[in-house]
Amino acid sequence: MVSLSPTIGRVFGIPVQLHWTFLGLMLLAFVLLITASGGAFLFSLIILLFICVLIHEFAHSLTALRNGIKVKKIILLPIGGASVIDLNKVKPRLEFKIAIAGPIMSIILGIIFLPLYLLFPGGLIGQALQFLFEINLLLGVFNLLPGFPLDGGRVLRSYLQIKRSFIDATRVTVKASNAVIVLFIIGTVIYAAAIKNVTFSYREFIVLWDIIIALFLYEGARAELQSAEFKNSAADLRARDMMTRNFIFVSRNTGINALYREMVSRGTTLLLTRKGGKIYAMFGDVQKFKNYSNLSERGIMSLFKTEVPQIKESLKLSKALDIMQIDEVNVLAVTKGTKVTGVLYAPNIYAAMQIYLSKSKDQKNR
Repeated sequence: MVSLSPTIGRVFGIPVQLHWTFLGLMLLAFVLLITASGGAFLFSLIILLFICVLIHEFAHSLTALRNGIKVKKIILLPIGGASVIDLNKVKPRLEFKIAIAGPIMSIILGIIFLPLYLLFPGGLIGQALQFLFEINLLLGVFNLLPGFPLDGGRVLRSYLQIKRSFIDATRVTVKASNAVIVLFIIGTVIYAAAIKNVTFSYREFIVLWDIIIALFLYEGARAELQSAEFKNSAADLRARDMMTRNFIFVSRNTGINALYREMVSRGTTLLLTRKGGKIYAMFGDVQKFKNYSNLSERGIMSLFKTEVPQIKESLKLSKALDIMQIDEVNVLAVTKGTKVTGVLYAPNIYAAMQIYLSKSKDQKNR
């Protein structure tokens, strides 16, 4: 599967990816660069925005690295970004520091560019400096709003965790997120109605862009609450409690015809194998395997290209879910010693947890 957020390089060993929304913005700017007057200047502003967002995210990542926290990657979006950080062992006070580092850096950059803009107020340089002053303040202030998935949401939750549990702090922060969304929409409507001397298309663009941001905030808050609910419900569960044994372990001497028959008889398409001490997975297409009758044993091994993280049976399910999120995988190999005893498959876990949560809510309502 081709990622919608391609990696464009590494800085300090951290992979940097561009989200598809940022890619679309840069593509639009490139088209304007070629076709429209002033396109070169607009393209330059997009590059400056890219640099500002990157510095914002590096503030998060470097704060995490200085405190011994693993940073998986950085994803850049037009309104900010996301540093994918392993927060398994992060205490609330450290999460507060990591979360607030980005907005503080953006505000500092804005303050730095203000006197430069005042020194060079005119021309393209002045416009660029004004843009850098305004965009950095916007990134800093906007990301401090107390709502997920913004930095301000994590700042608020980490502060609330001083006296509350993780799940209670998350629920309160999600309520704050919803309030921010409502106020944001009301503010958009008032602004769109109040602005004068603008074209209707410009007014439409502002409203459409803010609706996209509101949806982004809503989905981010919903996903954060769902994740917290899952982890809270799974607090006493271990990997062995949710693993499935409905998979086929393939060895080098497994015949393709025998493998095909076993897939049909067991009704599974999840195949695992071991190569060089690592576990690899593949979701086999039963119909396609009909055409593999002449595939060599070595050829069978070549079909396995996706490495699967290995966890112990005794690992807490909440930690396993964190590993899935950080490593961006939906399958984990569950082991006991050197033997693979089962697999955790994300869709199965979330389906089971949804049923569990529904039953818990029904019991509370009675």
